[in-house]
Amino acid sequence: MSVAVKALVQITLDGRQYEAGEWITLPEEQRARAQELVAYGLAEQAPAAPVKARRRKASS
Repeated sequence: MSVAVKALVQITLDGRQYEAGEWITLPEEQRARAQELVAYGLAEQAPAAPVKARRRKASS
């Protein structure tokens, strides 16, 4: 599993440069690091996956 955050500014992590608006994917073990990026205003949390509404079958 991994943690995704969206960079709000240009940032370099582990030798890789991310531009503002680019998604940063970190391993689950680095969840605390991702939360620090959000706390310092350098990134924002990925939105939760939307729940799909069940489709109704058309009546015959």
